Amino acid sequence: MNSSPAVANSHIKLTIEGRLANIGMVGAVTRILSSESGFSVMSSTEIELAVVEAVTNVIKYGLLELPSSDVELSLTYYEQYLAIEISDLGIPMPSQALEDADGSVFDYLEHDMDTWPTSGMGLSLIKAVMDRVEYSSMNGRNTLRLIKLMESVDATTDS
Repeated sequence: MNSSPAVANSHIKLTIEGRLANIGMVGAVTRILSSESGFSVMSSTEIELAVVEAVTNVIKYGLLELPSSDVELSLTYYEQYLAIEISDLGIPMPSQALEDADGSVFDYLEHDMDTWPTSGMGLSLIKAVMDRVEYSSMNGRNTLRLIKLMESVDATTDS
């Protein structure tokens, strides 16, 4: 992505009631939209995983004091990437949470169940499958921004 402003090819906004029962719909819509926008099956699945995990976290932790409050998803397609913003008016994410999600939670011994993580994998998973993850909380609105770059067909072919 260069420094000049990108022009969106399309923009879709979805508002859902923050209930876990809506997670399946969010995942299906995200997968279909990313697939229709030219992402591979693998990338569409990764995008779906990241969005489902992020929205689940918002509903389970951010909206504890505001059950069934709305969660807004904004998907903007550019020529080179997809930008997804997930925002809510709930409890902000702890300030160090995104930085602390460094993937170390995946460092466990397969043969030793005592080392297996029981929680805390969500943000690391999101960061592992997306190209960029940013978070802000201003004026009571929390926004998680996820970026997924389009795959380059030329990068996989021989010249």
